[in-house]
Amino acid sequence: MPIFLFAPLVMLEFFLMMGAWFIRNSGSRDPQMEFALQALQALRGQTWELRKMPPFALVEVEVKPKALDAGAPQRVYVKIGLW
Repeated sequence: MPIFLFAPLVMLEFFLMMGAWFIRNSGSRDPQMEFALQALQALRGQTWELRKMPPFALVEVEVKPKALDAGAPQRVYVKIGLW
């Protein structure tokens, strides 16, 4: 499978982890910062739920119109993928 399919989820997990790390190590015990830390940790836990989801099929249908001359065939391309 191409690596770019996993990059957005990996980057999301990385930024959530880094945000939680920065808040935890900031030394501030403001109630809003505690809430932000709990929210980031909860969101990070939810990204693992995305990994547990089963793959789904993608179908792309591309129709190319006829060329200027009437004798040219109309082409239809169907691409099926699993993500």
